[in-house]
Amino acid sequence: MDNFFGQPVGRSVLYLNDFHNGKHLDELNKFSAVIPKDVMGMASLLANISDATPNHAELAIQSLREWYADETTDSPNQEQDEQ
Repeated sequence: MDNFFGQPVGRSVLYLNDFHNGKHLDELNKFSAVIPKDVMGMASLLANISDATPNHAELAIQSLREWYADETTDSPNQEQDEQ
């Protein structure tokens, strides 16, 4: 069982990146700066799928994209919380 927690997040980025030959590298680096535990989690999940394919990785990256957007988009309640 491969687990990317406890290792540099860059290793997770490179693992996920390998499925698409660099297509998502910039995006994955951006995600790793904001949601590093999620990036490591997705890499760990994929590493434990014995027959993981680029399609699996694409689904993982799509999830990361959504989570990143959730973290970086101001919610209507966020402004109220800050006041």
